[in-house]
Amino acid sequence: MTSNDLDTTDSPPSPAQPPAAKGKKPLWLGRLFAAMRHFRKFAVAGAAFLGLVALGWWGIGRLGHVTENDARVKADMVIVSSRVDGWIVERPVTDGQVVERGQEMIVIDLREAELKLAELRAKAEAIRLRQERIAIQYRMMKTTAHDAVTTAQGNQKAAASKLEQARREFQRAEELLGRMVSREVWEQRQTQLRQAEAEALTASSALADAQVKLGDIEVLQKELDTLAQEAAQVNAQIRKQEINVTDRRVRSPIKGIVDQKFVQPGEYVIPGQRLFIVHDPKQVWVEADIKETKLRRLRPGQEVDISVDAYPNRRFTGRIERIGNAATGEFALLPSPNPSGNFTKITQRVPVRIAVEQPDGNPLRPGMMVEVDIETAQH
Repeated sequence: MTSNDLDTTDSPPSPAQPPAAKGKKPLWLGRLFAAMRHFRKFAVAGAAFLGLVALGWWGIGRLGHVTENDARVKADMVIVSSRVDGWIVERPVTDGQVVERGQEMIVIDLREAELKLAELRAKAEAIRLRQERIAIQYRMMKTTAHDAVTTAQGNQKAAASKLEQARREFQRAEELLGRMVSREVWEQRQTQLRQAEAEALTASSALADAQVKLGDIEVLQKELDTLAQEAAQVNAQIRKQEINVTDRRVRSPIKGIVDQKFVQPGEYVIPGQRLFIVHDPKQVWVEADIKETKLRRLRPGQEVDISVDAYPNRRFTGRIERIGNAATGEFALLPSPNPSGNFTKITQRVPVRIAVEQPDGNPLRPGMMVEVDIETAQH
């Protein structure tokens, strides 16, 4: 063999080298991950423990509170009605408008009512004039009639005395006729007696006439009394008609806001018909229907935290003003009797009135839904 042949002979292979490691993490990073996994277990356990503690603390705190999420803002809704009938000629206010107490809201046709009032006032004036005329007659007649009676009584007494004297003288002359009294003297005494009798009769007639005039005074007095009764009756009719005229201008009974109107100008209204609903925005409260099982913890004066659905980020405070004296079921239109004997016990609810101060701007409006949280630990 040649040297070239020896050179081309395959030499034994060298030992295999290990391949280089690719993507291997450092040892310290693995230890860090293992520690984090271990710490996470403790963190979850600690968070769960803290959550249970917080829940228990909240539950203990809630033992001193009564909550209700079905409460509403309330107000006295005043229904303004008509007391008379007629056509509406003006309606100067509308929904949402602020009205003052006594402000005009509706004007009903006044023409016929005012004419009737003018007629009654004219009748009253006529009666007054008749009263004045008869009163003057009464005073004059009363003065003259009493004087006439006094004079007639004096004349009647004088005539009666003269008649008595003439009668005695005639009787004496008649007894002494033919002896001491002549026929001529007897005739004179007879004539004097007849004259005295005529004067006495005239005086009696004059007295009777004067007394009759006193009766006329009584007639005038009765007529004055009758006119006074007629005047009182007409004055009562005038006052009634004045009320009728006043009622044709319907005014607001309170200072508040018009919630709703029910009529338009030109419509015909009747007595008792609803015209408006108004309420005082400052006089509002919250009414919550609380379960009867929670009433034992409630007392007037307890503080209440109020959250309104319309203002989620705003809180209101109030106090219990009054606790109802009957459950709401007692005021149901259709009470549920139990004639069959079947019975299902249902927890009843009692209305609780909560006083709340209306802030500026009147944000609390009747009908709004609110949630109340009553702190019972104070009492």
